[in-house]
Amino acid sequence: MPMLTRRSVLGALAAAPALVSRPARAAWPERPVTLVVPFPPGGSNDVVTRMVAQPLSQALGQPFVVDNRPGANGNIGAAQVARAAADGYTVLVSGNGQNAMNHGLYRNMPYDSRTGFTHVAQLASLPNALVVAENFPARTLADLVRMAKERPGDITFASPGSGSSGHLAMAMLMRAAGIEMLHIPYRGAAPAITDVIAGQVPVVMINVDIPLPHVRAGRLRVLAVTSEARSPLYPEAPTVAESGYPGFSANGWLGLSLPAGAPADIVARLHDAAARALQDPQVRERFAAGGYIPGAGSSADYARFVDSEITKWGAVTRDLNIVLE
Repeated sequence: MPMLTRRSVLGALAAAPALVSRPARAAWPERPVTLVVPFPPGGSNDVVTRMVAQPLSQALGQPFVVDNRPGANGNIGAAQVARAAADGYTVLVSGNGQNAMNHGLYRNMPYDSRTGFTHVAQLASLPNALVVAENFPARTLADLVRMAKERPGDITFASPGSGSSGHLAMAMLMRAAGIEMLHIPYRGAAPAITDVIAGQVPVVMINVDIPLPHVRAGRLRVLAVTSEARSPLYPEAPTVAESGYPGFSANGWLGLSLPAGAPADIVARLHDAAARALQDPQVRERFAAGGYIPGAGSSADYARFVDSEITKWGAVTRDLNIVLE
């Protein structure tokens, strides 16, 4: 029998882990998954999330629970997810505000959207609409630009808030057109629309779905939309690009992102479930009714898109010196 030495015993112990198979990680998900929406209920982010939550639940066999965590233009909810365990049970509904625009708007961000998340899938994009009160004299974007040049800084425009997609889309348009208008930020889309209808503010830049019932009722009029193609909600309204500003595009968007370091198999399962949800006939019908454009592409495509949006909106905020505290 060979003699056992201290060295041989230690060597055997060191080799032991390689000889013992580790238990496999349980298949995800085993319990409910939280979808963190970093904005209040009722907005576009919340509406789209609730449209896809049930199909995700059906595809993956566990409830997908919507948790609204508003504040700081989306930063509070996004930071919460960035700090969460990368186990697939806390998912950020990522978007153009918290995951792109805010990097140019805030000097001190509590996370980095390029490195703090694993971006999984784009769910939807949503154009903005340039909308005026029905009695406002401008009938086209060209009319509005002419009026603004004649009265620089005199015409006001509303948005759902400082740093919102509507605010920065309008800032981008003003830069392209060489005009100056006075920004009136509101605490959300509903009060902004209410004041435009009432004549308190003549112009608003806002997600296309919000003014739809008022446009149909004749209280508001759409001058242009900010997408590359016309919106099916307002087929008669030209795009900003058609109206004399080629290449102009300023859409809202949202998707699903996990904390950095999420396992590849979880990322793949969530991406595939989201892709199936976007093909669900009921989801597509509801998207069409709200003017939402379904997302597409791989997780890598979404990560590249987020990166490009950070660069794009960073240039806008720097050029116009737009900063939020």
